[in-house]
Amino acid sequence: MTKGAMTIAEGSQDKKFKTDATLILNGVQEHQYVLRTAFDSLSVWKTKYAVSVSPFYPRLKTSIKEAALIDNEIWVFGIDGTNSNHIIDAVTVASQFYMIEPRDILSNIYVKNLNAEGEAGLELNFLVQLNKDLYRATTEAIMEACRHFGINSEVNLHVYSSNINPKIPQKDLHQAMKDGGASSVVTDPRNMKYKSGNNLGSKGANIRTNMHVAKLEF
Repeated sequence: MTKGAMTIAEGSQDKKFKTDATLILNGVQEHQYVLRTAFDSLSVWKTKYAVSVSPFYPRLKTSIKEAALIDNEIWVFGIDGTNSNHIIDAVTVASQFYMIEPRDILSNIYVKNLNAEGEAGLELNFLVQLNKDLYRATTEAIMEACRHFGINSEVNLHVYSSNINPKIPQKDLHQAMKDGGASSVVTDPRNMKYKSGNNLGSKGANIRTNMHVAKLEF
């Protein structure tokens, strides 16, 4: 068991919808501490997923105002994964709460269901380009955050996305993360499934997916 992991762009806190932060390339690895981040503010998130949680307000010099302890995991809200300062703030909250080093949180990062906003009605080629820009910017932001904390060891960025995802096919996904600074990207050979809810927090579907692991080196 390693110390920590981080997820980006979480939706529901329901176990069947949460990002699986235990899978690694060709295996499984449990993490003692997990930081989960959501793009929505806490108030929007609570309404969307009909969840009643009480926030705590970290006594830190940070722009992050709302975090919550849910199922013994720290959640931080209002986090844009393309903004390195947001990632820095969230990791600071979690590392101080858990009393561990930032590198313990950032050593393994997981992303699922990351798509450009307002995708409905967009021409497919344009949507693919928007999503490539999104993954490139997310990779860049993670690398900037790691440099801020002085991390000089390898970081693994795990992305759940089908190889044949029309919104960003495997080749485009890999290129986007390399453009963002990844030294290499490989696809886990296993076929996977996960439960996905929609953007309104309702309904759900079983999605076939693949896991791609990008190596970030410093």
